[in-house]
Amino acid sequence: MLSDTVIESPKLAVSRYIPEKGIELFEVAKAKKLEGVIAKKKDSRYYLDKRTKDWIKFKFLADKDFVVCGYIVKERGITSVVLGQYKGNELIYQGHVTMGVRHGDLKKLETIDHSPFAITPPGDEDAVWLKSVLVCVVNYMPNNKGVLRQPVFKGFRDDKEPLDCQM
Repeated sequence: MLSDTVIESPKLAVSRYIPEKGIELFEVAKAKKLEGVIAKKKDSRYYLDKRTKDWIKFKFLADKDFVVCGYIVKERGITSVVLGQYKGNELIYQGHVTMGVRHGDLKKLETIDHSPFAITPPGDEDAVWLKSVLVCVVNYMPNNKGVLRQPVFKGFRDDKEPLDCQM
């Protein structure tokens, strides 16, 4: 067994397993805000640089609504949307989402000549800032660091007001 040969340390740990209790393990991991769990066939092998259907990762994903505050056109026409949420009446920067956004959808919106945030986020100096009237849904992996992890744009919402996007 791996645990017989690996010496654990603060930087290295052998993954624990619970046979036949996958759903319960998933719920415990979710409650502890871990990334997810791996399910595998008991007799399967690990192959370097090869994926098989014998190992499956179940990630915890969440959806949240954000205010569309601007966008940045990147290489090869890829568009990254600048996101915010309100804390009271103040718009607070929440990050970016790139996957799934079409630039054409954003070009129709009214632009403004300054960042809608009290402080322009570093790296966003060249953003095209938009009037904060549009809400979008983003799917992401929750974490304790306060940043969007692996965000994916899911679509715009016309049934929600930007001020309803509270932190």
